[in-house]
Amino acid sequence: MRNMWRGNVVMCVLSTLLVFSMMAGIAAAEDFKKFGVRLRALVVVPDQSVDSRISNLEVEAKTAVAPELDLEYFFSRNFSSELILGVTKHDLVAQGRSLGSTWLLPPTLTLKYHPLPNSQISPYIGFGVNYVIPFDEKANGVLNVTDFHISSSFGWAAQAGADVALGNNWFFNADFKYLNVDTEARISGTKYDLDLNPYIIGTGVGYRF
Repeated sequence: MRNMWRGNVVMCVLSTLLVFSMMAGIAAAEDFKKFGVRLRALVVVPDQSVDSRISNLEVEAKTAVAPELDLEYFFSRNFSSELILGVTKHDLVAQGRSLGSTWLLPPTLTLKYHPLPNSQISPYIGFGVNYVIPFDEKANGVLNVTDFHISSSFGWAAQAGADVALGNNWFFNADFKYLNVDTEARISGTKYDLDLNPYIIGTGVGYRF
């Protein structure tokens, strides 16, 4: 009789634990937010290299500051994909004198890994691709030509950063990216290598839903 009573107690305890664990699992599943959106302020710092034929001109693409919107989808708590959208304007100079300017549209898609998704500070790393589209190129100053164009570029992208939970699904974000951007500049019919390869530093806020 005593053994039967003990067995019933053990079964009740195990059943209670199983019910609570199932309830916790359901609550966790309901609390999992698959979508995220961020608004960041970016500092875009080109690490350019130019064709050896014009290296003596010391051509430089200047640093730019711009807003950025990114969208994120979580496949699971540890893996997500991120698409960034934004445009930047870069002045081009040679030996301190103005050459012109160009706008860059660099849509970038990365796959991210979040090793500590439930922590208040959740770091991540990512790797993906970018496609940079220059537009509205203008030549002025010492580069007084009508035929001036910068080609589009397809390359890889790497990133690292962290989300800091603020409560009610809001979070603060700090992010660092490097984009491989190998373009060509066409000046008066002649093409020159112009590799921009920017570092992108961003901070902002986001929301999960």
